[in-house]
Amino acid sequence: MIRQFTTLFFAFVVFASASFAEITTTTSNAEKVCDKQCAKECGSCPIEAAMAKLPKMTYLVGTESTCCSEAAAKLAKEHDSAIKYVVAKTTFEDEGRATVALADATEQFVKAFTTAKECKVSGKFTVAGKELCCSVLAGERATLAKNAMKKVEMAYLVGDEKCACPNQATALAKETGKDKVFLVAGEKTCCSFDARIKLAHAKYKAAVVALAKVDAHAKSEKL
Repeated sequence: MIRQFTTLFFAFVVFASASFAEITTTTSNAEKVCDKQCAKECGSCPIEAAMAKLPKMTYLVGTESTCCSEAAAKLAKEHDSAIKYVVAKTTFEDEGRATVALADATEQFVKAFTTAKECKVSGKFTVAGKELCCSVLAGERATLAKNAMKKVEMAYLVGDEKCACPNQATALAKETGKDKVFLVAGEKTCCSFDARIKLAHAKYKAAVVALAKVDAHAKSEKL
């Protein structure tokens, strides 16, 4: 009886394993692409964890949602369906309008990050991802974050010429007939809204890095 039960058990395990393998192999390539893309923003690093909290644009194809534009394009082709764009729980038919919304949401998020918020119940303050019991400490942390952000600036390229003034760049582009390119943290873009998003990301990251160093130092002193 025991041998028969053992045989049946192992047969079930083999069947279940095969079924699971079949299910796994049928996972769409679009989902695999998305998983790899999203995995880049995951991890134990506090900086990566903080960057993962920034507003994002997701893509909706029918009832399927993905965070990867390549995966969305593949799903749209497979299902012969249009791609919709979701930002801050709002769905857009047009990618341009969604990009504008993402720029607005990202800038608001970064601004709120350096704004101290007081809890009326506990009397504690939350600022730059940390809860503090003192308004002075909260103010100091906010200032640290803001100072780090101020060091990040946008530059402009018109042909081979680089400048820091947007008006100068616009005038130069008009004179030469060349495009004005936005330069943020070593990244180039011709889209002003994309430039706003990249600038907000760079400022936020600069603040997070500066705060992480301070927090790590404070933690080491307690040991």
